Amino acid sequence: MDAILLISKYPAIAEKWQSALALNYKITLASEALSDAFRPHALIILDSHFIDQQPFLISQIKQAAIKLLIVGEQWPEDNQVDALAAGAAGYCDANVPNFIILKAIESILQNEIWIQRHLIHKVLATLVNSTTSLQPALVDAKLANLSKRERAVAQLIGEGTSNKAIAARLFISERTVKAHLTSIFSKLKITNRLHLGLLFKKTGN
Repeated sequence: MDAILLISKYPAIAEKWQSALALNYKITLASEALSDAFRPHALIILDSHFIDQQPFLISQIKQAAIKLLIVGEQWPEDNQVDALAAGAAGYCDANVPNFIILKAIESILQNEIWIQRHLIHKVLATLVNSTTSLQPALVDAKLANLSKRERAVAQLIGEGTSNKAIAARLFISERTVKAHLTSIFSKLKITNRLHLGLLFKKTGN
């Protein structure tokens, strides 16, 4: 059962999300964003008010190789785009129905992003611009930390291949693919397939 840290100063939000997730995940509640509490959670759900006050939290959580879902109430779309480009895995309105909460968490834990569909192109554009600023040699140096099998998985992710298809192509189980992705994300300090695909495409492979 994946462990999730839910950080919010608002009891109503915390109670709603805990209620929606408690049957499927191990939930820890907190009212302050303290880095000592981040590990060993697979995902952090963080109230947008913390990001407004401490934007460095996104980078801090990204460096810990922990997925981040930001929740808020009518948080500006530009903030949502900037957060995902900076390393967050998603944004979700705090008041969505429980089935949407579960779908968002499931998607993020499967290394996908979660954001309003009409904002995806803005996130992509921002990420492409930031990735373009990286020198190919620097990208190659980052990818050099991967094992031969991890690099093969990363290349297939860059081609848009699903976990199931990667498993079939490399003659390994989907569980092994997921284990490789966890290792890849940790080594490269990224949190989802989108960031990995863009980074890998920078090499020209």
